[in-house]
Amino acid sequence: LRAVKGPNGGVQSETPLAFLHRMTNSTSLEAKPLKFAYSRLSSLLRTLQVSNLDDFNSLSDVADFATLLSTYSEGVAKFAIIMEPNASSIPGASDPMIQLACLDASLAIAPLFKRFGSVVITSGTLSPIDLYPKLLQFQPRVSESLNMSTFRPCIRPLIVTRGSDQLTVSTRYEDRGDMGVVRNYGAMLVELCSAIPDGVVAFFTSYSYMESIVSEWDAMGVLRRLTRSKLVFIETKDVVETTL
Repeated sequence: LRAVKGPNGGVQSETPLAFLHRMTNSTSLEAKPLKFAYSRLSSLLRTLQVSNLDDFNSLSDVADFATLLSTYSEGVAKFAIIMEPNASSIPGASDPMIQLACLDASLAIAPLFKRFGSVVITSGTLSPIDLYPKLLQFQPRVSESLNMSTFRPCIRPLIVTRGSDQLTVSTRYEDRGDMGVVRNYGAMLVELCSAIPDGVVAFFTSYSYMESIVSEWDAMGVLRRLTRSKLVFIETKDVVETTL
């Protein structure tokens, strides 16, 4: 395994083929039947007429993992197995994690191209625009880049470098764990929400950073203060959970 030392210990990565080879050598499982793990589990749940499928989400994730692992194990590596002994950003918490990271974005978008005759792809961050057709393996019929400016009366971008206590605030990786930064961002959000009559959206650099900040804000009472002026919704990676 290729290991990279970091603050969360040794992060290891390997190809699906190497992972399957290790698994078949250490267990009695064979690689070929794993291709049908997800479809067979789905068929079993339908046959048993299971109504509460949420109870089997974790098992479905394992079956999906096994199917993808076996399907794309040959040839050029399209996935990577990443194992972290502790993926939690919360001090003292233990959260080992194994990920199946997709290295080829064309796999995800290929079914879309097959299903629809015309596909429109838009984004504010697709730059350089010529790179993405190569990554997604398609030939665009029309490719257009439109200039955009933030110097408009309806948008007022502001850069805040200090909190109300004059401490420096920053989203730099090395400053994210600073409790002064966490506290000041929370206080700033509370003040904005109490002054702005409409909705407010707060963006974070990643889901893991958001989870860490929200946990700290809950301990500091920031979330309780936010609920005095706004109804708080927190987005998650799970679409169903977010809508609830």
